[in-house]
Amino acid sequence: MLAVVALSAILLATSSFTFSELNRMKQVYLRDQAATFAALLETMPPEQIAHGVPASLFEEEEDLVAIRLFDRDDQNPENDLLLPLWNGRELFRTTELTQGAGKLFRAYIPFHSQGRMRIARIDLDAASADFLIVHARHNVLLASMCGIVLVMLSLTLVLGVRRTARLEHRQLELEQLARLGEMSASLAHEIRNPLGTIKGFAQLASEKASSEVAGFLKPVLDEVGRLEKLVNDLLLYGKPPAPSKDLTDWESLARELEAHARQAIGSRPIRFVWNRAAWFFAVDPDLLKEALLNLIRNAIEALQDSTDGEVRLTAVPSAKGGLTILVEDNGRGIPGSVSDKLFRPFFTTKASGTGLGLSITRKLAIALGGSLELQNLHPHGVQAVLMFPETKVTEWKKS
Repeated sequence: MLAVVALSAILLATSSFTFSELNRMKQVYLRDQAATFAALLETMPPEQIAHGVPASLFEEEEDLVAIRLFDRDDQNPENDLLLPLWNGRELFRTTELTQGAGKLFRAYIPFHSQGRMRIARIDLDAASADFLIVHARHNVLLASMCGIVLVMLSLTLVLGVRRTARLEHRQLELEQLARLGEMSASLAHEIRNPLGTIKGFAQLASEKASSEVAGFLKPVLDEVGRLEKLVNDLLLYGKPPAPSKDLTDWESLARELEAHARQAIGSRPIRFVWNRAAWFFAVDPDLLKEALLNLIRNAIEALQDSTDGEVRLTAVPSAKGGLTILVEDNGRGIPGSVSDKLFRPFFTTKASGTGLGLSITRKLAIALGGSLELQNLHPHGVQAVLMFPETKVTEWKKS
């Protein structure tokens, strides 16, 4: 039991170390970004920054929050802070500030303009570098869940389930799991094997244990299922499978999607409708279904507060050849503040989730020889457009 606790502690410690290292990389990334802006100021004509930084710079750089320029003879409350920079004792100075619900990364960097030295105070959105630590957060969560499962399994095994042989076999797997915290986010596929082992042992323990212990193991199995989805998303984003085309019946595919949609909708007042048409086309049905399910799930989630929601699935052959598939909802639409970030990996506005759904869907569309676009509908709602220009559609007609 002590060995299991020790291994769990090692797993958590290595994961935390990885997170800490990536957090330091985040600071380096932000500092490099600030230095890039300072270098840009040096190349700008003096008359262009005579009265401050032009507004066009902020429009082009969404991570840039503010820039203020200081001269040596300025009178301002930050004079004491800037003195080491004026005297050359420091090359730059950085700090992190809290502003509202977010954080700012502030850097003071000297630069030269018109033959004199000036100092730029550059404020960046600290969240712009969060993509560096997203996987590390997931890794810590995985390590925590693995530690809990290991402890629960050890308790069950100590009580008499599959003793000597199972304990020896389990020890080998514990050594594999202990190395999980050393893996970086780019090696997400390495997590899948030990995670499957945990699930198997937890299921076995649940079957062999008393009803009381099985009740404790049920949430463990639920969380392992959620983590399997996370790992699969990471793997699918990293390397979508190669498509294997087959003749696909639109109505059969749409009925499958409808069954999944109605299960996701449950008792909520949301309608799911699709156009019936006897069309056949060559595509990888599994990859297309995965892409459409992602879009349908997003549409259903957008209608969670609706009392009259509707999700529409429509296939439309193009007059010039090809196929277009639309997934539409009558929800609130896409906020303008996130419209340009929809396909950014790991970006999400949800309380949970990886933020990979739309990224994966776009990759699947590309793998199938198509493209994906999202746009707001008038007066409200969202339309997802999957376009396959090279897909030939055949209509089945009764003889």
